[in-house]
Amino acid sequence: MELGTISDMILQNTMVLNAQPKWTFGKNTCNTYEVFAAYFKAADGNLIPSWPILEIIEKDEALTMLFSISLLREAVRKTVEISNRVSTNLTLSLNLLPKFAESPNFVDQVKTCLHDYGLEAKRLQFEVSELQDLNETGCENLNIIHDELGVALVMGNFGTRHTNMPLLRQVHFDGLELDRSYAAHIPEDELTCKIAIAIQHMAHTIDMFLCAKGIDSQDQFEFFEEIGTFKGQGSLIGNPMTMEEMENYVKLYALPKGHK
Repeated sequence: MELGTISDMILQNTMVLNAQPKWTFGKNTCNTYEVFAAYFKAADGNLIPSWPILEIIEKDEALTMLFSISLLREAVRKTVEISNRVSTNLTLSLNLLPKFAESPNFVDQVKTCLHDYGLEAKRLQFEVSELQDLNETGCENLNIIHDELGVALVMGNFGTRHTNMPLLRQVHFDGLELDRSYAAHIPEDELTCKIAIAIQHMAHTIDMFLCAKGIDSQDQFEFFEEIGTFKGQGSLIGNPMTMEEMENYVKLYALPKGHK
């Protein structure tokens, strides 16, 4: 697919967003959800899966910026709309591409978006994969939106390959997201269970919360709830869904406005 075609699809706002809930253990509620571009709508109306297009976007700096800004603004807009209709305070979680975080206008783009749509900064959460490196500017920008604005930061894919401890020290993260490969072996594999418990203890020690991804069974759910994990995500909790389905989901499980 040509870069110009992808650029046109982004500019024409043809992204189709999906969402997946993040469950809060202990409270049995869901006020946080991850939003992502699941499809792009072609000129003929057919839906094109996003993953091959995103692979092209990530290799081009201009497309990365265009896509990231468009996704941020559309996801924030929809979050505010749903929050108002359902009368709840939703927290939006978005995966962040390093090139966007490293751009000179990243902080201003985030500020402008929050102002334009009236979303509280604490209701926005960026996920940064530990598999991706950030340069010094990217780390500084993330710390600015965290420390000065109050945007939450989470290290995603934690525990994969060589765990990125340097990034953990450089960026002021609020939480860790345990890679789904761990839940896949819980509770059957004793060593994996012990590692998950150790990571939970580490997160607690450094004042971070832990979110476990890939929870697909009741046994996995109960394990992570028992060890004190803050949030969980997976097919048992809810598969990726349309924004309309997500609105119905939060009507059932989100806490109303004014509730702590």
